Amino acid sequence: MTSIHSPHSRPHSSCSYVLLTGATGLLGRYLLRDLLLAGHRVAVIARPSGKLSARERIESIMQQWEAELGRALPRPAVLGGELSEPGLGLCDQDTAWVRENCDTILHNAAVLRFQACSKSDEPFRTNLGGTFGVLEFAKEAQISHLHYVSTAYVCGQTEDAVLENELDRQQEHRNDYERSKFQAEKLVRSSEGFESVTVYRPAVIIGDSNTGYTSTYHGLFTYLRLIAMLVPLQQTNDAGVYQTPIRLPMNGDEPRNLVPVDWVSAAITHVIQTPAARGLTFHLTPKTCSTAKQVIESCCRYFNSAGVIFAGPDATHDESSDFTRAIFDNTRVYESYHTSDPQFDRTNIEQWAGHLPCPEVDEAMIHRFIEFGQQNRWGKQRPGVPDVKYWFEDHLDEIAALAESIVARLSVSNLAPVSIGLDIVGEGGGQWTLIGLGESVEVRRGLTDDNSPLLTIDGQHVAPILDQFNIDDPDSVLGLFADKFESTISLALR
Repeated sequence: MTSIHSPHSRPHSSCSYVLLTGATGLLGRYLLRDLLLAGHRVAVIARPSGKLSARERIESIMQQWEAELGRALPRPAVLGGELSEPGLGLCDQDTAWVRENCDTILHNAAVLRFQACSKSDEPFRTNLGGTFGVLEFAKEAQISHLHYVSTAYVCGQTEDAVLENELDRQQEHRNDYERSKFQAEKLVRSSEGFESVTVYRPAVIIGDSNTGYTSTYHGLFTYLRLIAMLVPLQQTNDAGVYQTPIRLPMNGDEPRNLVPVDWVSAAITHVIQTPAARGLTFHLTPKTCSTAKQVIESCCRYFNSAGVIFAGPDATHDESSDFTRAIFDNTRVYESYHTSDPQFDRTNIEQWAGHLPCPEVDEAMIHRFIEFGQQNRWGKQRPGVPDVKYWFEDHLDEIAALAESIVARLSVSNLAPVSIGLDIVGEGGGQWTLIGLGESVEVRRGLTDDNSPLLTIDGQHVAPILDQFNIDDPDSVLGLFADKFESTISLALR
């Protein structure tokens, strides 16, 4: 893809934030983790859902990652918004903040729905309308670099190899999901005003290759859930093997382009931080495809079942039993994918991320998916409200007062205003810049100046200090946070 240079582009420092959409989805939560672990500063657009506010949804995801990794993580800037609304639903203050602090946007939000009631319904509303809104917003915010998560299946139905630099071949699409993503990618490719536009086309995203984790039960997990529910209800033979006779209209050796979510996220994160790779299209597809037979036989061995017959693509459906009817009735939406899956060109992803090989989907991985699904009750076990004793953004006045108190104690005369960055990691944390040390202190969201000293500290050390801080008695401020805060401010004042 040709890079388009905008006359309105503006320089950003390395403090610039990556603006991420779709952070609460399966791929989005991995992108959020990987971008933060790679040292990027991240802002997310999120909306409330159910009983959770936008910041609670993101905090819940962050706490899940911290529990898995065993370490405190930085927090992204959370901007409350909605992609289908004008200006992405952001308030004027948040819009101004994006314009000042974000030079890159990673548009990942999408809806996986195969049939729309109308062009104003899902998936068109989010996948096409939302993308149009993101493009308009990004251009108005003078964002320089656009990264867009498409899908490999914009190619539609084809027997030919699909090249990374191809899009419109007058192809027929199987469903409205493919059509909406195809039309959205055309919008992205025709957009002007960006220094670079990079497109990622993942194949069928499945769970975490190492843990089996998923937050969505589409595609492969639809089949795994059905099998896990239905097989234990079937009769067993004398050897204790569940009898699951079913004739499948396929040969069994049909290729399946399945890609673990952790690999897709790792590849995208690597490309984002590789400037020379910008402006290209990347097929995030496996080097070695799985087959339907491999997946099904892995399930049979896990559940100790037998009876599957691969009858060939011309075979008629035999729905004479409750078991077969249940399988076919619940998977008809995927029927058009049963007997074909394209071969995808991988030139760009091999060149720029070849050191990150896509894990092969083997039997052990399928078993991990099943085990996770059972533990998670196949999506019924939802995360609750995150446990946050101290939201630091609700206590910025106390943080400013503490900074003023420390500056006063340092007794520095003829002090010119300076600033420091404050990165509170862990529960309820966030990133701010304290501006105007030596006068009254202003606290601004985000880390805005690479030249300022930066204090990074775990929030568990901060909350007790702020709780006991008394502006009328500065000597009451004790502990690790106050000591580090004072040394950081001292460094800024030199």
